[in-house]
Amino acid sequence: MSKSSANSSQRSSLIHRHESVLFGAILVVLLLTTLLDTQHNYYHNTWTSAVDITRQTSMLGIFALGAAIVIIAGGIDLSSGSVIAFSGTTCATIMLLLAPEEMIGAQPVGLGVIMIAITGTLFVGFLIGSLHAWLITTVGLPPFVATLATLVGLRSFSRAIVENITEAVIGAPTTQIQIFDSSFRYLATSVWIPAALFIGLAALCWLLLSRTVTGRHLYALGGNEQAARLSGIQTDRLKWLAYCLSAILSSIAGIIYIAEESVADPQTLGRGYELNAIAAAVVGGCSLQGGIGTIPGTLLGALFLRSVIDGVAKVIKTGADVYEGLIVGCVVVFAVAFSQTRTQSRGMRFFAGPLGLVTILNLSILAAALAALIGPTFLGSLMSLLRLSDAHLEATHLAALAGFGTLALLMLARSRTSSRWRARLTVVLAVCLVVGASVYNAALPGLRYQAAIDAISTAGGTMEKVHDGTAADFTATSLDDATLKKIAGRLEHLTDLVELRLASTRVTDEGLLAVKVLRTLRRLDVSNTSVTAARIRQLKRTVPNLDVTR
Repeated sequence: MSKSSANSSQRSSLIHRHESVLFGAILVVLLLTTLLDTQHNYYHNTWTSAVDITRQTSMLGIFALGAAIVIIAGGIDLSSGSVIAFSGTTCATIMLLLAPEEMIGAQPVGLGVIMIAITGTLFVGFLIGSLHAWLITTVGLPPFVATLATLVGLRSFSRAIVENITEAVIGAPTTQIQIFDSSFRYLATSVWIPAALFIGLAALCWLLLSRTVTGRHLYALGGNEQAARLSGIQTDRLKWLAYCLSAILSSIAGIIYIAEESVADPQTLGRGYELNAIAAAVVGGCSLQGGIGTIPGTLLGALFLRSVIDGVAKVIKTGADVYEGLIVGCVVVFAVAFSQTRTQSRGMRFFAGPLGLVTILNLSILAAALAALIGPTFLGSLMSLLRLSDAHLEATHLAALAGFGTLALLMLARSRTSSRWRARLTVVLAVCLVVGASVYNAALPGLRYQAAIDAISTAGGTMEKVHDGTAADFTATSLDDATLKKIAGRLEHLTDLVELRLASTRVTDEGLLAVKVLRTLRRLDVSNTSVTAARIRQLKRTVPNLDVTR
């Protein structure tokens, strides 16, 4: 067997192994989401969840296919999101120009108008891809610069088109074009059309890359452009094909997106989607150096990416979209790093030298920040899943555990001990962290309770059992506003505190609001103090069912 054949066989084996691992990762993500989601949407609403993931994966996958073809050919396309916005704008604009009365009156525009609009939009996608190819092959711009220019320019151009066309047709400039045709909206509201379109396009792209001479030439172009050119391959035409396919697929996605949202809004449509497309391709096994990648891998990459994003939304719920970009970025980095480790030597050390130390510090800080931001939500879901006691660890505790734990694990990875001992020590350290966190979580309520008692005693107060809980008595002590503010956080952890006596103390309106954190409080005595009736009314709005003696 020749050396080139052996290398090809090795790459094919790595790609298939990557796809198998990726498929397993998708199953793990779906399983974890099912378990950690407190509402168990995947279990109780299986069909609805499957439809949603299928639709979102299909729409992402359509233009991710174009990104994959360009990457395999050794290029990069940063303009997918803006092409989606421009294409959606073009489609809506054509419908508005051909059927202005129907569009303004929220009436169906007719199948003929829809077909003309779609055809015109696909032709615009072809022109955009041709522009990219001309800038790269004739002008000589790097693909990054050529597509970055359209990334910035097409969105502004889209907005200008919308404002001028709406002013000319409607009489007033707007930044959006509303679409009311139910037949057009059905393109996206029905799950089977996006899914069938995605599968059909994926099959055609797979046939092109794996079963045609042109596909082999695209791989050769990405692997070594100079060698491909010397072999007689027309590299410029291949680049034209790759960038046209990418732009046309983005145009198809743009049509589906405006059908789903019923509006063409170039300011928001497709914003940041180019990174999702590249992420899906890279996670699916495409090498950014070119010449490596498959369509099935890209399909799995799109499914994995959407499963992760949907899983985080199901677990975090409120504000999950804030973390979407961070999640995509982390997934891409880990996917590329994993791909690199499979092709590098086994002796490769990621954290060697001074740069490695700084990187360890960076990753530890990142782990601490993520644990502080989303750790409490995940911990609460995990404790509920395991049917354990409530999670008591706060964001600061989780940040410290994640930060120091990551630091210890990465310093262990940096060490020169044998791989076998590193693996053993890593397991031991991970077990110690989990056990230590569990023990501390269980002991924390008792520690907080004791800290609250000590704070009361230090301030000169006493604890007293009453018929419905516990009372904290500071009557006739020197307690002032500053001291009350200081100990209020401690008193918050007395879950049975129902009565607080502040009679004849130096507490005023300024310090009384510190009591609002005591949600279990039922009775408050502020007689013989400077507290006003207005401040008491304000406090009662925060602490319900509070009986105040004044």
